[in-house]
Amino acid sequence: MQAFADSAGGAETAQTRVLYSRLSKAFALSWNSRNTRTTLIVALLLVSLVTAGLLTAQAYVAGWYQRAAAESVLRDYSSLVADEVIRRTSADVGYYGYYVLETAVLREAQRSAKLPADIADIKGAFASAQEPGLRNAARLAKSYFRIEPGKGGGLSFAGDAPPPRIAQWLQAQIAEMAASRRAGPFKKLTLVDQGSVHSFVVGSAQTPAGQEVFGGFETDMAALGAWMKTVLERQPLLPPTLGHGKVTNAMVQVSVRDPAGSQLVQLGAPVAGGLSATKAFGDTYQGIFSGYTVIAALDPQVGDAVIIGGLPRSRLPFFLGLLALNVALIVAAILQLRRETALQRLRDEFVASVSHELRTPLTQIRMFTETLLLERVRSDQEHRRSLEIIDREARRLGQLVENILQFSRSDRKVSSLVRTRRELAPLLAEIADDFAASLNGSPVQIEPRLAEGIAAEVDADAIRQIVLNLLDNGVKYGPNQQRILLGLEARDGKAVVFVEDEGPGIPVAERRRVFERFYRLKRDRESATAGTGIGLSVVRDLVLRHDGRCHVENGSGKGARFVVELPLAPSTPAAEGAR
Repeated sequence: MQAFADSAGGAETAQTRVLYSRLSKAFALSWNSRNTRTTLIVALLLVSLVTAGLLTAQAYVAGWYQRAAAESVLRDYSSLVADEVIRRTSADVGYYGYYVLETAVLREAQRSAKLPADIADIKGAFASAQEPGLRNAARLAKSYFRIEPGKGGGLSFAGDAPPPRIAQWLQAQIAEMAASRRAGPFKKLTLVDQGSVHSFVVGSAQTPAGQEVFGGFETDMAALGAWMKTVLERQPLLPPTLGHGKVTNAMVQVSVRDPAGSQLVQLGAPVAGGLSATKAFGDTYQGIFSGYTVIAALDPQVGDAVIIGGLPRSRLPFFLGLLALNVALIVAAILQLRRETALQRLRDEFVASVSHELRTPLTQIRMFTETLLLERVRSDQEHRRSLEIIDREARRLGQLVENILQFSRSDRKVSSLVRTRRELAPLLAEIADDFAASLNGSPVQIEPRLAEGIAAEVDADAIRQIVLNLLDNGVKYGPNQQRILLGLEARDGKAVVFVEDEGPGIPVAERRRVFERFYRLKRDRESATAGTGIGLSVVRDLVLRHDGRCHVENGSGKGARFVVELPLAPSTPAAEGAR
């Protein structure tokens, strides 16, 4: 019989080598194909990411150019406002202010050989004048001056005379004007001294005696600013047709600054994010405001009225959000692809492990069946021994098939449990006896410690599969001679079933992962111990279907204790009476 077993084993080994060779080649081709496909998918995802980045950049650039064009239009309108400020103030102040007042001053200088000592006399004369324009223009004068003929060009003032250095500078400027014989009704002279602006308007006329007399006035800057502001507020600075009359001066901010940089006129409150234009008055209207500048700005809100579609908002946050979402999706896809690849690898390993697990009992069953068929047994004892081995391997094969079927049902979310109230102690004792019988003389001992009177609503076949998996796990990974404890007790309203072995135990870091699909400890993967990696996964699935929980903890010795907790069944009246 032993010779036959050896020959059968040798034949089976040769067949197995051929089978494994073919399987290895098939797995190698499948693995290479999957690697190529995975690389291609990752490359396509990265290309899509780059494409999305380019599209985002292009969209941002297009939006930036659109906004830049719209802002340029608003700046042009701001420049139009600045031009209107320069035109309106220069013409109004120059024609209705400086010209009228300077003409009156020269006329007075022609009639009188001497200015009145008190400026109030001149102001009184101008204030009582019949011309309304003169009465209004007189507000611009701070003081009056004249270079009297026949007295060596002496400069005299009516009112508050400027400091001597300012007067000397003014006299020098008038002397230069007399020497150059410049034409024009009047000339404006401006001097910035110690941060203050001194602005003079000077003209010349002939006296009845034929002498040339120079006269003028110093501008009151506060009055000038008030005059300008009145002029600017008189009507809209932008054409009414622009924006259909919706763009008023309330949406415009204007600041006029004198040659010293001080603000002379402020129209409107500063606008947030205003698009401004700065322009110099230059030589407009004989340069009466030469050295002055105007800063005009429009409120960006007017963009909706003067630009089709309004002022575009920045789309950068939106584009960056889309790009970030794209990146997140691609990263998630890559991670999922890696997960699928790892899962496929585990499934390949599972197929190989199952093939190995199936091969061993099938080989034993075939070998001892042929032994019995050929009547090569030498005694009744060998005959019974062969039948026991066939029975044991058939049980082992049946348990493996049950695990695979349950694994498949779990994967397909199919439940076939029929839960009824059962006393757990008799059920567990029966399972322990059946398992001990299948050991066929193995030195492993199964020791039940089952508390009586504990009931739960369970599926008996599922409980059998749970306990058999845990017992088989203890036998497989424990020493050849060990005692496996099968216990049952009630604790905290739970029926606690535990299986404790004398093996090497489970590291704390891996106690949660041992219940995952296809997961095996590294030491088990590197050892010759067979296993599919689904037994404990099936245990967890069945326990969860019973509304319970399972975990691993340290045993009383150095081994591991697998604990299953199930809800206790409600007490029945009959059970209460028995108590």
